[in-house]
Amino acid sequence: MGKLSLAITLSIKPKYIMYLLKSFSPSDKNQKLYTFEGDLYRIDQKPFGNLPVRKNVSKHYREIDSINKLKACLRAGRYTSVGMYTLYFITEDGSSLSFDAVFDNLEEIFYSMRNDMKDGWGIVGMASVEESDEEIFCDHTGNLIS
Repeated sequence: MGKLSLAITLSIKPKYIMYLLKSFSPSDKNQKLYTFEGDLYRIDQKPFGNLPVRKNVSKHYREIDSINKLKACLRAGRYTSVGMYTLYFITEDGSSLSFDAVFDNLEEIFYSMRNDMKDGWGIVGMASVEESDEEIFCDHTGNLIS
């Protein structure tokens, strides 16, 4: 997605942002796409050899350096695939943000990351609460993450 189309999307309505993050569910009979191991595939009648339409569309990244990686992390969900550990985001100033805080402030986060601003909203990474011995709180909402 280009910068211009993302700017248009951000200026129209926030519900379109949620459409960009919509997960692909293979149980929907009208849907012609599905994800497998983070890649996006088109449902074809080919028995073998379906090539991915887009790679890494739903995947957790430890280091987040682009909006596409952030969207892939949001699509992949708030829990790890192995162990179901809770994940949280780390901003450029070292703050911890929960998934709810990121969804609520997605427009500010996209604007900060797109314009490379150092205002505290830019997300640079993701971590699991199991990596820390102490409890993790969201610095925006104050809610307990772990």
